[in-house]
Order: sequence, then structure tokens, then C-alpha cells
Amino acid sequence: MNSFTPSSMDPRRADSSLENSDPGSLFLQRVQRAATTVLGDSLAGQDVLGLCLDHQRSRQLILQDRTTGVATVAIVGAAGQGKSWLAKQIVRGSAAEKEIPSGNAEDESTRRLIWIGPQPPSDLDQRRERYLHCDSADMHDFGGEYLLVDTPGATDSDQEIADTARRALSMASILIMVTRRDQLRSQTVTVLSELGEGTLIVPIINAVRNSEDAELDADCDALVSRMRSAAPSGTVLAPILIPDFDVQEISPVAASDNALQKLNRLLQPYLDGHLTDDRRRRIRLATADARFRESLRATLGEHLPGLTLAVERLNEEAERLPRDIALSLVGDKESLRAGVRSRLRLTLLTETAAIWFPYRTMLGLLNLTHGAWDRVVLSLSGSLPSLLTAAWTSARNLSQNGAREQDLREGLRRRSSAAVTDRLGPPIARFRDQLKELMHQEGPATNTLLDSDSGTDSQVAYLAGIDSLQEESQQIFEQEIDRHTMRRSTVMILALIGTAIFWFLMSAPIVSLYGEYLAASVETLQGAGGPLERFPRPEFSMLLTSLLLSVLPMAIFAMLVITWAQRNGSVLQAEQMIRDRHDQSIQRLQQQGVLKLRWNDPQLADAEFLLSAGRDNSTSSETD
Repeated sequence: MNSFTPSSMDPRRADSSLENSDPGSLFLQRVQRAATTVLGDSLAGQDVLGLCLDHQRSRQLILQDRTTGVATVAIVGAAGQGKSWLAKQIVRGSAAEKEIPSGNAEDESTRRLIWIGPQPPSDLDQRRERYLHCDSADMHDFGGEYLLVDTPGATDSDQEIADTARRALSMASILIMVTRRDQLRSQTVTVLSELGEGTLIVPIINAVRNSEDAELDADCDALVSRMRSAAPSGTVLAPILIPDFDVQEISPVAASDNALQKLNRLLQPYLDGHLTDDRRRRIRLATADARFRESLRATLGEHLPGLTLAVERLNEEAERLPRDIALSLVGDKESLRAGVRSRLRLTLLTETAAIWFPYRTMLGLLNLTHGAWDRVVLSLSGSLPSLLTAAWTSARNLSQNGAREQDLREGLRRRSSAAVTDRLGPPIARFRDQLKELMHQEGPATNTLLDSDSGTDSQVAYLAGIDSLQEESQQIFEQEIDRHTMRRSTVMILALIGTAIFWFLMSAPIVSLYGEYLAASVETLQGAGGPLERFPRPEFSMLLTSLLLSVLPMAIFAMLVITWAQRNGSVLQAEQMIRDRHDQSIQRLQQQGVLKLRWNDPQLADAEFLLSAGRDNSTSSETD
């Protein structure tokens, strides 16, 4: 456990806007609440709350801005690697050089951070930090202003010293990581690199006795590779070698000058302020959050293996369930194709204007009697059984369309509720049993967590996001239907042809009838009267026969138009596009946390959240 306390830092110096809006901070608060509710004062609860406290301190350190915008260059490494010697070379000739203690001295100052620069950092902690004034002119010129930090050993056996060094790692923009040649294969460098995620890291290999060592290049390459693997969001530069001047014939001044020249070439392009902006803090916050999730997962897995396994199985089933339920929206192949055909016919009818009479009327009739087109011709010719069959088919189609709309609105919710009960019943029961067992092990104070609902049969979980999925599914269906329907210009041309067919055949008897009627009217008006026999008296059967003879060709043409509108190529293509887009929509809603399993019992929700918190990033973002 770290020895720092929140009071040792001023949270007002942190970027409060970033902290308040950062999902990582909300996630941490949710973990703390869940651990308190579920684990209480148990050993597992104490360890989880300890992890939360450490993580909270790490976040506060990262969010702090104590250097008024200038870059912080921290010299880090294990004890006895030559960190203080390098710091003295950077400020060589200044009064601060003499004040920098040796890393091997056994006085109090070796336990503190040494800040060196023209201005001290804000909120200096006198117990663990010390400031040495040094004008910028007396510091080695790396191409920009910076504040130098000499740290104690970050892996010191004294936890307080190690924590002090790691505090510098959290605040630094640039890390100069010093390690001796004989320590290149040590895992200490990897640990320090992980803590320096999101920063610029310069490895310095000290005390190189033989620059022609055959294994030196391989060890350096392996070192850089390990550092880059440990800090993928950081920038690891090429290592700088400093010879062991106690063994080689070279003066310490010459060795330090050569090292500083190389360090100058590496740092100069980076000391332009871009390493101290919000981007660096966000990267480091994300890295700290990832480490916290991993530690949380390992801690809970160690203390609660049975409960963790139960939650993992529950989550596996819960991840598959939304997709399986959601796919029922589109149905099987036959039902989806039938729906596409129905909408293509309806769209054709809608796009056909009412002025195209009676062609549009025939389209409406055929749309209602789809499935009975083989009887349409007979029904038009007066066959009573065919007329009854067509009427029955129309009524059945209307009823089926209404039932389909009702099922679309309410059926999915019923199916999801039933699926949650059937498929998640066993894993939920195992989860509850494991949780109850944990509660009873922890003592009477926590036994009431699940006792209140032990006798209820109400559904403890439900699938959230059904309404959003239904809305998106409807939009996808409509968009694909619009994409595969006929163009308006084509619909208008076909309507013109169908209407022309009818009136071309029907116009002759109508013109003849109206011609006789007008002639009789003229004679009657000229003679100021006359017998009614002058006016034509056409038989009804003749008019009906003329109507049927005109309607039948138009009906056959309308059948062909509808058949073309719902041709198999368009239907199959629309079906595939609907399924593909539907799959993408389900996946996106699951990733966004909209379509997921939610708990009716808040205490069970806390338990499931806590055991799932370290599983992945998507889980950790859940804060409601």
C-alpha cells in the first residue's frame, strides 16, 4: 500500500474538467461502490478497495500540472545505476551540482525527489521533495525550457522511497532511464517502462566496460524491444552508451560531454511543448486504467474463483443472447422474403398516382389477392367460386399483415423475456448460489444482501435496447426497400401503358354509345320532343362484357408489372443487405452497451459488474 495520502497533493491543481468527464474516473467510483456493497469488510473487499485507492492516487498524480507548462525531465532507474551522476553533469558548474546528493549516500535527502530548475514546482512536499534553484543558463541546453528531476531508486526495498520515485514517473514528460551494462537483462527496466507509458523514454546504458562487446548490440536491441513492448503508447529512442571511465582510458568529463551531445540531439526535436498537453495525460490515464482493470481481474480471480467462473459463464451466454433474440426481427428466409415482396408491391402501388384509373385500382386489387392470381381471371369472368376464393384471400392477407405489424411491435419483447428466462435461468441461478455462499461466509452483516429477494419469482434480468434495435431494424428495412424498388419514372411509364391498354379497348363501345346518345339528344331538341325510343338502350351484359374484355389485358399487364417489381433477384439482394446491415447494427449496439443484459436487482447488478469489471474495456466503461 502506498504511503501517500490524498492530502499530500492539491486536487485543485488537477485538470478537473478532464477528471469529471473521464469515463475512467466514473468507472473507478462504480468499482468502489460495488466492492463496498458486495464484498464488505472481507479480505477480498479490502484488497479491491486498496487497488482503488492506489489507482485513484495514480490518476491524481497524472492529472496534476505542477510545472507551469514546461517539460519535466525525470532521471529514473534502480538504485546505484548512476542517476545522480548524470543529473550533476546536466547542471555541471552550477551551485546546484554540489547540492545533488550521491545515490549511495545514507542521509535523508536520498529519500526525496530533487527538483532542479529556475522555478520550483507548485505544492512542494518538504517531506519527500527538495528544490534546488538553477538558472536556465546553467543547465545544459536541450532546445527548450525544462525542469530536471533526480529520483531515488524506483525499485528500492524501502516502499516509501520507491513510491516517491514512481510519483516522478507519473508527472514526467521525458524519462531518462539509466541502467548499468551488467543490469541490461534485468526486468526492472520493463517495470519502469510500463509506468512511463505515453512519455518519451531515453535509455542510457552506463558503465560500459567494453564497447566492442559482442553481446552489447544484441542486449541493447533486446532492451529497446522490451521497453517498447511494455510501453506501446510511449516513444522509446535509441540508447546512449556511457563508457566505464574507471576501466577505460577516458576522462569523466569527456564521457559526460559525449553523452550530453547525444542526448541533446535526441531531445531537441521533442522539447517543443507537445509532450505536456492533454493528449499525453489521456494516454497515461488510459494506460493506468488498463493496469487497474488487469489487477482487479487478477485479485478477484484469486479470492473468488468460483464466483468469477460463474460470472464468466453468465456473460458468455448474455453476449450471445442479444444477437440471437435480435435476429428474430428479420425472421427466417421465407418470412423475410415474403415481407420484402409485400413491401415492394405496396411501394409500387403507392408510387402509382390515382390519375392512372383504372390501372391503379387493378394494382390494388392484385396486391390484396396475391397468392390467388391464378384465379383472378376466372373471378373477373364471373366465376362465383373464384370470386369467393379471391375475397377470402384478400381478407386473409389483410389479417396476416395486421398480425405481422402487431408481432413486430410486441412479439420481440415477449420473445426476449422468455429467452432471458429460459437460457439465462441456469447461469443466473449458479451466480446467485455462489454469491449467497460468499455472503454467508462473510458473516451475518452481509447475509441480507440476497435474502430480500430469495422468495420472489420475478425476472431478475432483462434485455435492454429492444426499442432501439426495433427502430434501427425498421429503418434498415425501409431503406433497402427504397433502394430496390422501381424508379418513379419507370412506374409512371408503366402506369401510362396500363391505362392506355384499358381505354384503347374500352373507348370504342363508349364512343359508339355516347355517339348514339348525342344524336338522339340533338334530334329531340330540334323537334321539340320525340319518342324515348330514339335513345339507345344497351344491355347490361354487353357493357359488362366490354368492361371485362378491356380489364383482362390490363390485369395481365399489371400482373407482369407486379411480378417484375418483386422479381427474385431484387428480393434476394434486398434480403441479404437487410441481414448484413442488421448484423452490423446488432454488433454496434452491443459495443455501445445499448443492447445488453441488465439487472432488475441493483445488488445483483453490483455483484455482476464487479466480477466483470476487469474483463475488457467495454465492460469498464459501464457506469450506470
